[in-house]
Amino acid sequence: MIKFDPEPERPVWIQVMEIIRGRIQDGTYPPRAKIPSLTRIAQEFEVGLNTARHVVDDLAEQGLVRPVRSMGTFVVPVEDRPSPS
Repeated sequence: MIKFDPEPERPVWIQVMEIIRGRIQDGTYPPRAKIPSLTRIAQEFEVGLNTARHVVDDLAEQGLVRPVRSMGTFVVPVEDRPSPS
């Protein structure tokens, strides 16, 4: 498990993203499951909403999650993710 360091050498948002990505990969957040809201991510990691948004936006760009308006953000099943280039 990746340990969160609030005084990092690496940017905080990258650390948070790696933790959430790890949770997706290890099945903590299984395919089609809803991940925590931006507010919950911000609270859990004691970061701002903009940082939480940056994390989720980056995970969406990687094809790991898909935001659904007014419903939340959901884990994309492996078979529906874009193939790595």
